[in-house]
Amino acid sequence: MKLAFFPGCSARSSGMEYAKSTLELLEKLGIEVSRHDFNCCGTHIVEEYSRDIWLALNARNLALAEESKADIVTTCPACYQNLKKVNIELQDEEVRKRVNGILASINREYNGGVSVFHVIEVLSKVADKLPQVEGKKVAAYYGCQILRPPELGVDNPENPTIFEDLLEKVGFNVVDFRVKAECCGGTLLLTNSEGFKKRALSIVREAKKAGAECIATLCPLCQFSLEVVQDKMPVKPFTSLILEHANKEIEVLK
Repeated sequence: MKLAFFPGCSARSSGMEYAKSTLELLEKLGIEVSRHDFNCCGTHIVEEYSRDIWLALNARNLALAEESKADIVTTCPACYQNLKKVNIELQDEEVRKRVNGILASINREYNGGVSVFHVIEVLSKVADKLPQVEGKKVAAYYGCQILRPPELGVDNPENPTIFEDLLEKVGFNVVDFRVKAECCGGTLLLTNSEGFKKRALSIVREAKKAGAECIATLCPLCQFSLEVVQDKMPVKPFTSLILEHANKEIEVLK
C-alpha cells in the first residue's frame, strides 16, 4: 500500500497533532507514505467562485499523487470531500480534458488513476494490526462533514459505525453518544460566537452525560471547536489516542 499524505491547511496549525500522529501511526504500520508540494483544496469558497479553478486546484493534487503511483489519504473531512468530489467529476472524459487543458500551463496532467481516502477508512482496513489499548471510556465524535452527503461520506450518515468499530477493536470502551454525527458549530466561530459556543458545548455536555472520559475526533475543526470552548473534557484525534494508550508495539503490515 502506497499513500500520498494530503495535510490540508489545518495540519500546519490547529490540526498539527492529528497530522503528526497519523503519519507516525502509518509509519509504524509499515505503510509507505509520500509527501508532496500539495496546494490548498480550495474548500467550498473557491468552488462557489469558480468551478474551473476549484477543479484545477484539486486536479493538480491528484496529478501529483498519480505521478508517484499513490492514492491520497487525508485527515481533514473538508479536504477529503473536495478531493473525492473532484476525482469523481474528473472520471468524465470531457471534464478531464477541459481541466487538463488548464493543467497543461504548469506541465501537469491527470488521468484518473487515484483513489481518495480519509485516514479512518485506511486504518479500519488494518484494525487487526493495531495495538490493544487501555479500556478508556471514549465518545466517538464524527462531526457532520465526514458523513455527508451520503455519496461522499465514509459511512451511513444516519447510523455510522466505522469509528466505533475501530475504537472498540483496539480496546476502547466506546460510550453510547447520541450526538456523534451532529455539527460542532465550527463555521459559526467568526460570525456568531455565542451560537458557536452553545453548539460546541452541547456536544461536550452530551459526552459527559454519556460517561465519556475523553472525546475522540476525526476532524481537526471539530477538535479545535470542542477544545476551545472548555478545558474539562479531553478532546483528542483518534490517532493520538491510539498511540498514547497502546500497550504493545504496533504490528508491521506484511
